[in-house]
Amino acid sequence: MSILEAKMKTNEREEQIISLLREQNFISVQELAARLYVSPSSIRRDLNRLEALGIVKRNYGGVVAAGGNPTAPPVAIRSEVNKAAKRAIAKKASLLLRDDCSVLLDDSTTAAAMVEFLAEHRGITLFTNNIETALDATAHGLRTYLLGGALPTDSATVTVGSFALDMLHSIHADLCFFSTSALSADGALYDSTEAHNLLRREMLRRADVRVLLCDSSKFLRTSLYRSAHIDDIEYVCTDAPLPEEIPTGKAIIL
Repeated sequence: MSILEAKMKTNEREEQIISLLREQNFISVQELAARLYVSPSSIRRDLNRLEALGIVKRNYGGVVAAGGNPTAPPVAIRSEVNKAAKRAIAKKASLLLRDDCSVLLDDSTTAAAMVEFLAEHRGITLFTNNIETALDATAHGLRTYLLGGALPTDSATVTVGSFALDMLHSIHADLCFFSTSALSADGALYDSTEAHNLLRREMLRRADVRVLLCDSSKFLRTSLYRSAHIDDIEYVCTDAPLPEEIPTGKAIIL
């Protein structure tokens, strides 16, 4: 196994640990090792890294979420998990970009990876509700608009709520690049929080072309709030082939 392959497997385990902590408040090292098919020592290394990031707390032979049982992974871990895969997805999606186009990016870290490729084009106008994405885009010289709104308690780096929705109502974009918390077997897309779901749904309405950026860890999963269906979007960019049971509808798979 190469160093890159080993790194990606570690990132996948970390995301799985976060996912399990959404379902239960405490999980032991032994249970994690059994469920993820790795040794307890590998789990302990993963937990040490997550604890150093402030995502989890080690506790009595197991682990709890540092801030309680999360509904979505905090930005610190979302920006690190599957980083190489997210950049590869963004690079593939960048084939759809043209000079002088307007772009909506949602608050996902996968969409944030698009900034590097947006900067390769002239005359791009960007709208996003992710503060870090907006700052990065500005540093890359992009004309950038940050959607105003409330800062939710689960993340101080994105904006949601009625003010952000009102601003979206005045926007018509050429492209919307967005991600999802889950892509189910019937082709439905889901979010883990209501506020993020409402904003993402409006973003999709405000673009001519919708592009789903989805890594394979989201396949064959569901979450609380449905945002769209694969039939509602024009393109799907992934890091792996879609499972056969997921319908592609009219979407073009990149």
